Amino acid sequence: NYDFKISEIKPSTTLQGYRNKCEFTVGKNVETKDACTVGFVKGRFSHGNISIEDPGECVETCPKVMLDEVQDFKALISSSPFPPYDAVANTGAWKALELRTNKAGSMMVMPVIDLRQLTEERREALSTFLLEHYKERSKLSLFLKLVGNGETIQHLSGPEYMTETLCGFEFQITSGSFFQVNTDSANILYETIKDTAHLDENTILLDVCCGTGTIGIILSRFVKHVYGIEIVKTAVEDARKNAARNNVENITFVEGNAKSATLKILKKIPKFENMRIVAIVDPPRNGLHGDVISSLRGNSLITEIVYVSCDIKQVVNNMVSICCPTSMKYGGDPFRFVSAVAVDMFPHTKKFEVVFHFKRGGEKRSLAAKEVESSNIKQEVKTEETEIAGTLDI
Repeated sequence: NYDFKISEIKPSTTLQGYRNKCEFTVGKNVETKDACTVGFVKGRFSHGNISIEDPGECVETCPKVMLDEVQDFKALISSSPFPPYDAVANTGAWKALELRTNKAGSMMVMPVIDLRQLTEERREALSTFLLEHYKERSKLSLFLKLVGNGETIQHLSGPEYMTETLCGFEFQITSGSFFQVNTDSANILYETIKDTAHLDENTILLDVCCGTGTIGIILSRFVKHVYGIEIVKTAVEDARKNAARNNVENITFVEGNAKSATLKILKKIPKFENMRIVAIVDPPRNGLHGDVISSLRGNSLITEIVYVSCDIKQVVNNMVSICCPTSMKYGGDPFRFVSAVAVDMFPHTKKFEVVFHFKRGGEKRSLAAKEVESSNIKQEVKTEETEIAGTLDI
């Protein structure tokens, strides 16, 4: 048994229109029969009873500028020579609309097109159709996502990226970048990560699954050095650009899977007195792969793990692996759960982001192993007692 702390949820400072990225589906509204409705899905595709609902005045989550953009796009595709996508019949072109914005008011528009029934000539005509519509908005970033046979993103016009400021650092956001959807709460989240990890000048930070380097760059000013690990090449390239943009020099990004990259980094880190290594992981929704957990556990130099997640169910599985007794699969001393604090990243929903803290020092042996050991001790005692009794009888 040991103590752990679960803190109260940290509230979002913005409750209305907080999302900087929204995705809207194109399809038929069952009630109005409008096949060019752009909005949110109601029902389930698997049940075949879906309807696309107009977002209307959904200002609780979507900023008004995005809702206005949705209505403009609806008018555009309603007057276009290209049909909307029909999820039931699996036909049509216009499939969805992805929008991004930032605090400065920049807008990134990316229609999603199913190209399977479009000839090359028709695809070019669709691109021309979009360029004509948005030609007066030179500051708007216009992209086109082609799906159906894989996925391709094309830049059509305007800036190729936008920037956003977090915790005093400026980050480049491209059409495919991961970026926290609630900018104001993201500031709170990263401050929470810093406080949880108790960073100082003796800390070496491993930013595992670092993406475009947001966490590592923000925390770089509080530690000796940061090593960012990411398997996606384009994300590593963006991370290096973000570090250069912010003049951060005590950070190194390594492209590769977490297991091999972690081993490579730990072998090369110059050792110094009072050094402590903290790993921060912010994995995708499906959580950390077992190999990554095995790597973190197997490297005794890593004394703490800060785990950031928006999917509690997945964390439970990973938590068991992080804290379970030493085994053939998970070597090294286990970690123990120390604390958890949630940040309200998604107001008006049941979802939230949670920062978990783990430290070395968990139970090293399983209950089964303990029982076997206890049984062996009891047997040894009985054997000794028998031998002693036999000696006395003689």
